[in-house]
Amino acid sequence: MKIIDQVYHCQLPGQVFGVWRLQGHLRIFQPHPEVQTVIITDMGFKLGWSIPYVVDKLIDKIVSEFQLDPASVIWIEHYTTEFKQFTHPEFRQVTFEWHQGHATHLQWRTISPLTAQSLVSEDLLSV
Repeated sequence: MKIIDQVYHCQLPGQVFGVWRLQGHLRIFQPHPEVQTVIITDMGFKLGWSIPYVVDKLIDKIVSEFQLDPASVIWIEHYTTEFKQFTHPEFRQVTFEWHQGHATHLQWRTISPLTAQSLVSEDLLSV
């Protein structure tokens, strides 16, 4: 069941200086009572999406803002063909450890669209 479906804007402090301004399509699913799956889709703004420091802060912010249980969150990044470096849609699952209120030790792995779909229990082509 989809519980959030919106364009998501946020600002995150830069690691050294400045502010990262991010925009993405945020969807949060609850396919089972004990699991929450977050899919964040890049909307063509390359800044920050592949930088671990920004992603861990984004995870912290979304977990806090939407009151998610970090122990039960599955995090998926989605890149569409509009994202210039991809020739076909791509999904990456980000795993992390939750330590003192922050996502740490992030690891990325590419997953198939079918795997992503099974993690949300919905047809991702129609959502």
